[in-house]
Amino acid sequence: MKVGDLVQVLPAKYGHYIIIGRTTKFEDERACDESTAYWNLAPLPDTPFDHGGPMDEKYIEVVSESR
Repeated sequence: MKVGDLVQVLPAKYGHYIIIGRTTKFEDERACDESTAYWNLAPLPDTPFDHGGPMDEKYIEVVSESR
């Protein structure tokens, strides 16, 4: 996974997000578990949610890789 990849979040696979970077903190400033990879996601217009944020890599499925 890398910045710019188009992804869906499992298990729902509902809507699409774009990876905008790696993160070590949640939006409320709590620290992420350092042993887990977290990616910051931004929702695209077809996503029913108006916010993104950090997501554990194990719940992310790449739909289309960036170049």
